[in-house]
Amino acid sequence: MFGRKKKKKASKIGRTVEIPRESQEPVKVRFPGMEAEFKFGNAQHIGTRKQQEDSFGFSDLSDAELLSRRGICAVLSDGMGGLSSGREVSELTVLRTLEFFKTMSDKEPVCLQMKVFASKLCEQVFDLYGKDGRAGAGATLVAVFIYGNSLYWCTAGDSRLYLFRGGRLYQMNEDHDYKNRLLGRYIRGEGSFEEAVSHPQKDALTSYIGCPLMEETDVSRFGFVLQNGDKILMVTDGVYHALTEEEMAGRMRKDPQEACRRMIMDAVSKNLPGQDNMTAMAVSYN
Repeated sequence: MFGRKKKKKASKIGRTVEIPRESQEPVKVRFPGMEAEFKFGNAQHIGTRKQQEDSFGFSDLSDAELLSRRGICAVLSDGMGGLSSGREVSELTVLRTLEFFKTMSDKEPVCLQMKVFASKLCEQVFDLYGKDGRAGAGATLVAVFIYGNSLYWCTAGDSRLYLFRGGRLYQMNEDHDYKNRLLGRYIRGEGSFEEAVSHPQKDALTSYIGCPLMEETDVSRFGFVLQNGDKILMVTDGVYHALTEEEMAGRMRKDPQEACRRMIMDAVSKNLPGQDNMTAMAVSYN
């Protein structure tokens, strides 16, 4: 299943950039029986790293037919700095997710399609870069689909998806890292809480795109019902390691583009040593 295959050059999505200011007008979408209005934002910074390994993208916001038929897709991927080709794999992850979004079936549950897609993409990346049963490259995944008033997601790794509602942030997905695995053991009466939060490998990922065997994916089983005024926030770990959830929530009171821009500025202003790449994406729903 995980045998080596001839390596192929990964497709490029190109360097991601902020949504142009002239595109900040709300996007109105007609769904069956309702109309929704969305606004979008994104911002990115390289931190103190030598290259930007985060990639992100939105589905085509100018295609009225696609918007009405499929809704909206937003995807974020953080290339793993400890492995080679992090940027290349994060770009490939974004590109493949946007392609998958356009070709999804209307006859199968969204959650099943997303889980199968993530698993196949993981195998593809492992086949391209893996060696001797070990991962050679990897990236996180946060894929969000919004259709009507329903939110669907699929995540792998430690990039995060938040819901901003009523002035508070709620993390919607689980971090796939060794700390959470140790916390699970602690809850079952094995090990200690101190070991989980202080283990030297606590930040090591247990699931990501490109791992030898993807045992964990966080997939919404049903569409989560959005309420008027909700906002969705997607961030890489460079953001939430630099800012508290209270600090991020404070910025989310702004329009999506301003929220993302100020969030990244706040993180940069802290001048933290070894600051990781940072990317923030936001979508408001009305």
